[in-house]
Amino acid sequence: MRTGRLFREGMTALMSNKTRTFLMALGTVVGIGALTVILFISAGTKREVAQKAERFGARAILIVPAHGKMSQAVGGKSAEAKLKLADAKAIANQIEGLDGISASTSRYSQPVKAGAVQTTTNVDAVEANWHFVWDWPVASGAPITQTDVDQLSRVCVLGATPKVELFGDADPIGTEILIGNVWFKVKGVLASRGITGTGHDRDRRIVIPFSTGMRRLFNQQHISNIRVKVNADYDLDATARSIEALLYQRHHIDPAIESVFTVFSTNSLVKRFKGVSDTVSRLLIALCGLSFLVGGLVLMNIMLISVAERKAEIGLRKALGAARRDILVQFLMEAVAVNGLGLVLGWCLGMLTAWIIARFTQIPVAPSVLSFVLGGVFSMGVALVFSLQPARRAANLDPVEAIR
Repeated sequence: MRTGRLFREGMTALMSNKTRTFLMALGTVVGIGALTVILFISAGTKREVAQKAERFGARAILIVPAHGKMSQAVGGKSAEAKLKLADAKAIANQIEGLDGISASTSRYSQPVKAGAVQTTTNVDAVEANWHFVWDWPVASGAPITQTDVDQLSRVCVLGATPKVELFGDADPIGTEILIGNVWFKVKGVLASRGITGTGHDRDRRIVIPFSTGMRRLFNQQHISNIRVKVNADYDLDATARSIEALLYQRHHIDPAIESVFTVFSTNSLVKRFKGVSDTVSRLLIALCGLSFLVGGLVLMNIMLISVAERKAEIGLRKALGAARRDILVQFLMEAVAVNGLGLVLGWCLGMLTAWIIARFTQIPVAPSVLSFVLGGVFSMGVALVFSLQPARRAANLDPVEAIR
């Protein structure tokens, strides 16, 4: 009964000055809103990193030229920073613990035509084990085989996007398409992988035999990347370091002078994204903490002003028998009520901001239960800590002096 009465009296006092109440809650609104956005983005980033790792492959390594530029080699001679098929063979022969390795060459936005329908798509010239190493099977038809590579066959496997753009719902198996100036027969359709969080369409590709692409379509000797699948009994990071050392040794390049090859592993990919995410999160949490601190100081100072203005009311209540504890509890309840209002408004502001970020940017966002738990803890903690001094001052007022 007493607690309910004190709460009602506190709410009456707060509602009598709505502007002051809003200013008291404003710091909490901003702090909780910022905390909600931070934790939503953090949850979204963790989910995206997990998805990237899953798409990349649990035990995978990808080797690409850093920029395809010339670097100064050991001994003063220039060395070309391009991957060759011989590099893939050397990795296969000299590095232990590999379940599979596949070299490929890619060209982007290549013109493709089927009858009167045209589109542009990426074209990958791949080795026969590309489907296994990239964990990318066909949804229909047949994959690229070793026979296709050995015989320079003019066959191809369509990604889901060019399949729909060129053939719609029709079955493309057995039909011919024109890639550049070379005719290819469609022998399969890749399983769909969808669009990444950054908007990249992974299905916009056509794969052809490696030899056919290198000799008949691209007319080049260097390759775009090498993909490796590592056995579960071997350390992924150690294998990646061994591959990198082998490549620099083969190309006679000192890695201390210039980095010309980039070796991605599943672990390095996760660490890279997690490192960026953690740095940004720490900065934003620091700003969020500053917001709570400022909000708490504003709350305390406004409550001190309120105590000074309500001396007569406090003195009268104490003269009529209100205990010191009653005055203390009433002011603490007022602070908790104000921050409770700020908590709800902050959650609404944070979720609205997170929705806007997800809707109009490429920043990953996902719901986070932790934002509601921490928001409640921080808002109530700020209310109790920063309102304690004003509440004590009100409770310790002498009733005679206060009424006077």
